[in-house]
Order: sequence, then structure tokens, then C-alpha cells
Amino acid sequence: MPPSRPEAILPGMTNALTLLVFSACLGACAPGIPEIPPPASSVTRRETLAASRAYTSMIWRGSLRNVRHGTDGDGIRTDTPDASAAGYDAGAWWKPGMRSIGMPYKWGGFDTPRQFSERLKADAANGGLPAAAGDMGTPEKQAAGDAAVSRFAAGVDCSGFVSRCWRLDRPFSTRELPALCTRLPSWEDLRTGDILIVPGRHVLLFIQWEGTEKSRFLGSEAGPLPAWKCSEHVFSRSMLENSGYRPMRYRGMRD
Repeated sequence: MPPSRPEAILPGMTNALTLLVFSACLGACAPGIPEIPPPASSVTRRETLAASRAYTSMIWRGSLRNVRHGTDGDGIRTDTPDASAAGYDAGAWWKPGMRSIGMPYKWGGFDTPRQFSERLKADAANGGLPAAAGDMGTPEKQAAGDAAVSRFAAGVDCSGFVSRCWRLDRPFSTRELPALCTRLPSWEDLRTGDILIVPGRHVLLFIQWEGTEKSRFLGSEAGPLPAWKCSEHVFSRSMLENSGYRPMRYRGMRD
């Protein structure tokens, strides 16, 4: 199902969102690469949605030099979500030389769109060689936690994505984000920029309800399925409720 128009929640914001995302780029980043605002003590709902869409709609093109399957220079296993190898992961998707949309997921990642684009070409952490385009959150990485983060891969993970959208100054993990939030009394109270979270597992952004019955909603995430990337989907409320997701609002959120 195609995403509903965001005016249903925030009237007249389509043009404002476009201006917000791309005006920040003028004189500050490469043409065509959307940038996001710098860290701040608070964020508006419009800024949150604009940042989210800077990640989900960014266009990039990876090469074979951005593919990694094996251990990096620190001995950490790295697997890019590329669909170029036989037997690739179900959530792998980008192909070398092809146009890709949405920043790829990277375990422990916190790159901005501009940083990601620059690192694909030349990465200072990798001696000027191109960075790996993403790094899937395999069960082994989930078990190892921070020790499995590769500094040679570029991208963003689920909590890093939310942290950037909220203009936080560092990546807050899914276990840390609830301390910055107020738990909402009801799912019906969800508004653009709020989150659904299971601490220690996953977090996603709420955008808007789909229909008046409020059984489905449009949201965004840096997630594993249907692909390891930043994207927007329509989610089932009952499925997430049954999986233990909690509705929360960042205390620094402004209308």
C-alpha cells in the first residue's frame, strides 16, 4: 500500500518538509544528498519526519568495493546487506552499480546521510578505502552487542536512526531511549515523531494512522525486514502490541 499523504496529520507540511530537508543541504553537502539538522536539546515533529525521510528516501549507488563478507581489520565479522552473493540473507537488497533508495542498516551505526555518502567513497577509519555499505544485525551480533560494531562499515541502526531523527548528540540504545521519554497512556495518543519500542530489541517511529479505526499505521525504521534498510511501512497495531511494543514520546518533542 502506498504511504498516505502526511497532510492528514500535519496540514500543509509537504512543501515545508521539502524545504527543511534540502535547505539544510545548500552549501553544506553534496548535491542530491539530503542532510539533517545538527544536535539540539529539542526537536519538532516536522523536523523529526523530515529527518526520517532524509534517510528513507536518500539515493545512492554502491560498488563492489562497498561489499564485505568476512572479518574486518579489527577481526569483527561484517556482512553487508547486498544481494550480489549466492545464498544472501532474506533481508539483503542493494546491488553493486545499481541505484539504491534508503540508507542501509548497520549494526551500531549512527551516520548522517552526508557522512554515509562520503564514507562510501573514502573512509578515514579504513585508511581512505571505501567503507562497507551496511552491516546486518545477525544473531551473533545481537549476542555480542557493542563488541560486534564494525568501525569500517557505514549506515545506521534502529536506535541510531531514532536518535538522529530526534536530534540527539549520540546514539542512544533501545535500552536507553525510554529514559528520555514519557510512556503514553494509550496507543490512540500516538502522534508523528513518537516511537514504538521494545527495550533491548527494536524501535520504530510513528508517522500517522491509516484509517479511522486506528488498527494500522504508517511508520519508519531502520529494520531487517522486508530489507535491511531505512524505509517506511504500514504496520499492524495488534501485531506490535502482541509483540510487547510500548508507545512513548520524547520529552524534548515540540509541536
